[in-house]
Amino acid sequence: MKIRSLSCAVALACAANIACAQQSSVETITVTGSRLPVSLDKLAASVSVLTEEDIQAAGATQLTDLLRGMPGVSLSQSGSPGSLTELRLRGSETNHLLVLIDGVIVNDLSQGGLVDFAHLTADNIARVELLRGAQSALWGSGAVSGVLSITTKAGSESNDNTSLSAGIGNASTYRASVSTQQSLDNLSVSLYANHFNTDGDNVSRSGGEDDGYRNTTAGFGLNWQATASNTFMAGARMVDYRNDYDASDFTTGLPADADNVTDGDQLTSYLQWNLAIAELGYTSELKAQYHKDDNDNLTSGFDAGGTTGERKQLNWTQFITTDVAQFAIGTELLRREFEQRGPSDWGDPNYRRDDSTSSIFAELTGLGTDELTTQFSVRYDDNDRFEKAWSYRAGAHYALSRQVNVFASISQAVKTPNFTELYGYYPAQFIGNPDLKPEQSREFEVGLQSQFSRQLSADFSVFTTRLENEITSVWDSASGLSSVANASQDSRRDGFEASLQWVADTWQFTVHYSYLDATSGDGADQAVELRRPNHTGSVTYRHSLAVQGLSVYIKADYTGVRQDIFYPPTSFSGEVVSLDPYWLTSINVNYDWNQQWQFGVRVDNALSEDYEDIIGYRGAQRRFLVHTSYRF
Repeated sequence: MKIRSLSCAVALACAANIACAQQSSVETITVTGSRLPVSLDKLAASVSVLTEEDIQAAGATQLTDLLRGMPGVSLSQSGSPGSLTELRLRGSETNHLLVLIDGVIVNDLSQGGLVDFAHLTADNIARVELLRGAQSALWGSGAVSGVLSITTKAGSESNDNTSLSAGIGNASTYRASVSTQQSLDNLSVSLYANHFNTDGDNVSRSGGEDDGYRNTTAGFGLNWQATASNTFMAGARMVDYRNDYDASDFTTGLPADADNVTDGDQLTSYLQWNLAIAELGYTSELKAQYHKDDNDNLTSGFDAGGTTGERKQLNWTQFITTDVAQFAIGTELLRREFEQRGPSDWGDPNYRRDDSTSSIFAELTGLGTDELTTQFSVRYDDNDRFEKAWSYRAGAHYALSRQVNVFASISQAVKTPNFTELYGYYPAQFIGNPDLKPEQSREFEVGLQSQFSRQLSADFSVFTTRLENEITSVWDSASGLSSVANASQDSRRDGFEASLQWVADTWQFTVHYSYLDATSGDGADQAVELRRPNHTGSVTYRHSLAVQGLSVYIKADYTGVRQDIFYPPTSFSGEVVSLDPYWLTSINVNYDWNQQWQFGVRVDNALSEDYEDIIGYRGAQRRFLVHTSYRF
């Protein structure tokens, strides 16, 4: 990282920016930074938390409305709600972020291992944790840039209650949700369902066709305390969605109106048994989890192909707590299955592939003194296709005083190639490369956490990452087609993140800022990574007004200049273009009429900003939503 950037980081940290709003609650436990219970004030990592209260205050429809502007986060959305939405964390690829829902990995094998955030609505979400930094030692292949853990109301612990909500807005938008949590003796049951529908916006620069979207999500959770030592848990989540999307105009190289539709389904489920022997400080956790993504595409009513991806995973972990430290050791079996199907107009794209990975992992935390805590984790993966891989992470957290903590960590993570990269897409358009090697990332991070007073807190971290064997697009000269290969030179991701939170009796003010320098290659071959802004940030203000029950939430998210690639119709080579920076402002006003009824108004893109995250795809336009909720 350049000295100028580092100086800027120090100046910003001293001037004002640092910490996620919820980190002032130092007793909050993280479920992503460790398989063992570790409070946030002792975690040797950068983590941001959104609680159910924060989510309700925002009134957001999509999860991305909450994540945009968080430290290290950059989003690329190809239009209005429902269009492909990718999240890059600390400059890594979109499939380098591992996403958990109620503890189950939901990365989509049918889309190269990424998660399309377009299909994650904010309804019935109780908590969000974003852990930044390599975490493969804990969570396996894919956790290169970090882990995002989403806890639904079915996966959270809460008192018995039932709630209903509904909203209606412009562009024929409406949403509705219901949730209930009930318990009887040693059995608790949680259920939820929500629906979202919109006519959307016109995504392309020309034409006038709106691209609509609908999403129905439902889930449940069960928790049975069979005996004092035995607990059984189960849960499932189903998503059914349909979105319209535009085609490419080969005369301009830009998107154009088209009658294209994707129908998709997602299924996530788990079964878990916990055995706890308190007098021995021992717990055993056996968990089976399953995730499936299935989507089919239609072009003008004709089959345009589809994919199905499945993850079947079995994990058995032993936890031991002693007076000195906490230990976890476990084994894991993973099977991935992938199917691609479609018409044979451009060669036969139909195939099925699978692979299996067996792993062992271990973690040690808590070893140290009252001021110093340490965390160590290591993982060994044996994949039936690739060479055996090691991942590790070591971190230390030190309390300089009651107000100031520092931490440092070093880690190594891996990401196996996805099935499309290995086996191709349409044979006449893109061919796979079965000789690909897994990507490997090494990261070093140092950070500062400050709690100046009960009202003022701040965080600051600096990281440097080197990615080996990055999988990049290439032109296969033998066939004249597109393909992929491992880069011969390392890719770099260097940056810093800073946050500040100031809480008073009736208001809360939070600022985030992130700087990123992401490049691939070296020397004359060095190039800036696409769709990764150097500067991102957000300013959030929450205020409980003098009028009893009335509150306002205002958030402004900044995305800086970034580069994209445009393919002119008259050229076989891409042209690098710069996308303009922009601010997105959202406002939500809530009125609690009484303990049961709440009314509100949410405005997205309140200043009607014109922007593009991807060249040629217009961003979501201004949107109004009037909403109400009732809690029994």
